[in-house]
Amino acid sequence: MNALRLALEELHRADVLKRLVAGATTGDADAFLGAAAQLTWSGGWADALRALVPLGTVPDTIRSAFQGAWQNSAVDNLGMKRTLTLDLLGEDHLLADGLAILLPAPSGSLPPVHYRAQSLRDYNAGRIGCWWTPDREFADALWLATSGAGEHVGHHVLLATEVPATAIIQGTAEDIEACLDPRQLTSIRVIGVCRDDYEPEQIAA
Repeated sequence: MNALRLALEELHRADVLKRLVAGATTGDADAFLGAAAQLTWSGGWADALRALVPLGTVPDTIRSAFQGAWQNSAVDNLGMKRTLTLDLLGEDHLLADGLAILLPAPSGSLPPVHYRAQSLRDYNAGRIGCWWTPDREFADALWLATSGAGEHVGHHVLLATEVPATAIIQGTAEDIEACLDPRQLTSIRVIGVCRDDYEPEQIAA
């Protein structure tokens, strides 16, 4: 019985992904969003982006539809933005590539310096996340909202970077947060360490 249930779940997932890609390919926004709403299994959006990124590009109708759904769910703890971000934990390059395809190309520039909090362990391993903020005081809150930081044990760091135009995936000059491609950031520096007791040790301004 379990084998049958698993087989049916696999068939369902394959069907959802097939409809998602078909909608993205043909520019059928209703079909695309309908399939996207069914990406409810753990890691569903990771599976979706693995299927969508090889397309290389999608029609503008899909970008507009995705952007609308993305913005409408920005403050929803169970919305698309939160679900997609958590499904892609630890896969920041895939997240960056997927959002670069699904969101309209950014216009304008961002404040020159952005900040990010993340675990020291990930930083030492060379894993830099996508979510940054121009507000230094907001960095910890952004980390909690876009990661599994609540389960993290150990030191974390406050990072700063200069933002080249090539790194911007999503964000405007007025936004409190931005999605940046970590592969395009060449000036990342540690400006503070918060230890297990959450007493910050400032390294530099």
